[in-house]
Amino acid sequence: MEICQVTAIILAGGKSIRMGTNKAFLTYRNIPFIEIQIETLKRLFRDIIISANDASFYEHLKLPIVPDVFPGKGPISGICAGLMHSKHSYAFVIACDMPFINKDVIVYMKGLVKSDDYDVIVPHTVRGPEPLHAFYSKKCIATMQQCLEEGNLRMTDFLKKVNVRHVNVEELMKSGADIKSFINLNTYQEYEKYCS
Repeated sequence: MEICQVTAIILAGGKSIRMGTNKAFLTYRNIPFIEIQIETLKRLFRDIIISANDASFYEHLKLPIVPDVFPGKGPISGICAGLMHSKHSYAFVIACDMPFINKDVIVYMKGLVKSDDYDVIVPHTVRGPEPLHAFYSKKCIATMQQCLEEGNLRMTDFLKKVNVRHVNVEELMKSGADIKSFINLNTYQEYEKYCS
């Protein structure tokens, strides 16, 4: 099932301080996280962008690489840059440290992108919103730029400024989706727990 008119953006610009190594190239079943994501995303999207500040790490993947609008300003800067370079009005955004990417979750959420009613479609788990596994409209660009200029870098604060459709866990589970896809790995202990 191909999803058209949506760009996919992989956020790979983080410093990976807690992990101590580039999380995009950690492996699950001997395949780098970012390659697992690309393989799934290619079945769903025509256009895939990598948001990263050091293109040399990702050139071998043969995908467009976009640097942050404001380097060092966190994921909101990477998402903003990706949206600015997106060919389409919506983009699916995923962080590179989420190796359990699930096609069914993405397809279900994409089904909610039916009009311009929402600026963001974001899953909501027990941890709260999962903004690094969500759909964003290009209408978010101006608000993101304002947040960046003001130094207001918290994604949760940004979400309060736009029209958000929250997709709770119960809704996703009814659709048959696997919520394991929202696990992100920030430390080596988490990596060993889920990927060993």
